[in-house]
Amino acid sequence: MQKKKKNLDFFEMRQKPDIPNFLTYGVDQKTDDIGFVHVEKVMDRKLIHNGHVPAHRHEQICQLCLWTSGSGAYAIEDRLIEFQAPMFLFIPARVVHGFDVSSDSDAIVFSLANSYTDSDPLFKSAATRTPLILGALGYAPPTPLMTTLMQVGYERYKSAPQTSQSVIRGIAIAVFGEVVSLTNAPRTHDESSAAARIRCLIEERFREPWTVNDYAHELALTPYQINSAAQTAFGQSLKRLIIDRRLLESKRLLAFTIRPVEAIAAEVGIPDAAYFSRFFHTSCGFSPREWRRRWAENAKNRPPAAASENTLT
Repeated sequence: MQKKKKNLDFFEMRQKPDIPNFLTYGVDQKTDDIGFVHVEKVMDRKLIHNGHVPAHRHEQICQLCLWTSGSGAYAIEDRLIEFQAPMFLFIPARVVHGFDVSSDSDAIVFSLANSYTDSDPLFKSAATRTPLILGALGYAPPTPLMTTLMQVGYERYKSAPQTSQSVIRGIAIAVFGEVVSLTNAPRTHDESSAAARIRCLIEERFREPWTVNDYAHELALTPYQINSAAQTAFGQSLKRLIIDRRLLESKRLLAFTIRPVEAIAAEVGIPDAAYFSRFFHTSCGFSPREWRRRWAENAKNRPPAAASENTLT
C-alpha cells in the first residue's frame, strides 16, 4: 500500500500548471533576503507536507540535505531515485526537486542564499552547478563528520537562530568540502568573468531566439571569443549550451506540469511545435509526448529496490 501511494504521489508531482518557486518550502520566493540562512528538519513541517513534497525549486538558495532515517524516492530534474538513509544531497539553486518518504524518515536541511555563500571559493566552483549525491547510486555514504556537523548546526540554529548565520555558513563549507572530496566533483575555482557572464546571460535569454552573434554583441565579444570562452569554461560551444538549457527546461515542464506541448515549446523559445518535436526527438530519442508518457510510467512503477535511478535521456 505504501509503495502504491508513493508512486502515485510521484505521478501527481507533475499535475500542476507551473512549477512552484519557494524561498523555503511553502514560503513564497523573496528577493530581499541578503545573507539568508535557515536550518530545519524535514519533519519539522510534517503538518504541511506529511512526507510528500511535490516538485518545486528555489530561485536564490542552495540546500544541503542529510537524510538520517527512513527511506523514500526523490525526483531531481528528470531523475527518479529510490533511497534509504543515510543519504546526502546538495541541491543548487533553481534545480527542480521533490520527494515522497516513509513516515519514519527525517533529514536535516541547510538552506543558504547564494549571496551568502558565493564569497567562498569552494562555493564558486563548478561543483555547485549540479546536484551532488552521497549514499545512493553507488556513491560513498555520508561521513560521520558530516552527520556530526549538520546535527551541531541544527542544534545551534534551533537555540539561537538570529546569531547562527556565520556558524552555519562555516559548517556548510566544511560539509560541502567533504562532499566534493567524496564525489570527485569538479573543483575549478573562480570561473572567468566572461564565463560567468555567459552563464548568467543564457539563463536570462535562452527562451528568446538569440543567435551566437546576439550573445556576443550583448557581452561586447566577438563570436569567436564567446565560443572560445564557452569551450574553455564548459567544454561546449555556446550553441550547445543554449540547446542544453532549453532541453532541461523542456523536460522540467513535461515532467512536472500539465502544460500542453505547444505551450512548452513556446515557453522555451521554439514557437513552432513541429520544430520543437524534432528538436526534442533529436536530443532525447523520443517525441515530447512520448517522453512525458514514459516519465509518468516510470514514476508510477518504481522498482522496490533502494538507491536505484531512472533517467530518460
